[in-house]
Amino acid sequence: MELEKQLKLLNKPAVKTIEVYILLEGARELLEREDMELEKQLKLLNKPAVKTIEYAVARTRPGPNKFNGAGARLSLHNPRVSGRQYSASRFLLRNGNDAIQAGWRVDPTLYGDTRTRRFIRLDAGQSHCFNTRCPGFVQVRSDKLLDLVYPQVSKRGVLEYEAPLFIDRDLVNGNWWLLVGESNTEVGFWPKRIFSGLADLASYAEWGGEVFYPPGTPIPEMGSGFPVVRDTKYDAYLRKVEVVNAAGQNIDAYNTETFEDTRIYGVVDLEHTKLGHLVLYGGGGRQ
Repeated sequence: MELEKQLKLLNKPAVKTIEVYILLEGARELLEREDMELEKQLKLLNKPAVKTIEYAVARTRPGPNKFNGAGARLSLHNPRVSGRQYSASRFLLRNGNDAIQAGWRVDPTLYGDTRTRRFIRLDAGQSHCFNTRCPGFVQVRSDKLLDLVYPQVSKRGVLEYEAPLFIDRDLVNGNWWLLVGESNTEVGFWPKRIFSGLADLASYAEWGGEVFYPPGTPIPEMGSGFPVVRDTKYDAYLRKVEVVNAAGQNIDAYNTETFEDTRIYGVVDLEHTKLGHLVLYGGGGRQ
């Protein structure tokens, strides 16, 4: 009808056959696309789901949790990855659909190389990104790079290097601050106004390893690249695993449990050690 009106305005007769042909062609292409999509879905029904993101973490159990922050000292490693794979060590805080995290990762897709780099991530509302690649994080120290390359990483059984990282909520204004290094330098913050769930305290925290690999590719290393043997000289770890309670006090993480997707990667959660609350994780992947 709209085409006919436009043609009348131009004093030209409507060419119904062309209009019908275009509509039929469009419908045919749409049906073909739908048939192809249906075929894909039916094929998937006959195959097991392929999980490409794997976790080996310690996490807080469900309950009336209220956290004003979390952090740890993360051992530094350079697990082998290739192509679109990544391997990371991180901790996160969550409330509802909002989550913020910090740690290190080896990620050629994100950084264009396979060096071990610091990172942060935001998931809130329409913002889902690393570092400052979407609106959200307000950086106040330009000399403290969010994607800092760690020049030295641990050598298994020889020497360990660590990175202290913390996320701390301002008890007055509700902003979430990223603190780095031995002196807890304030690098920047996520404003309270960008959140819904994390406009309040966090209700969940998590520490450990994460990897991603496309289907059909070798499974990458996590952490030190070796199975956990319960020794910080050999394992990837997070030590001094802490939360900030509702009163603003730093305390050892409590009421935690372990979770791993598969037996490829392992995680061990140890409380009250000489290194504080300790999480050991990792695995060699599969070629």
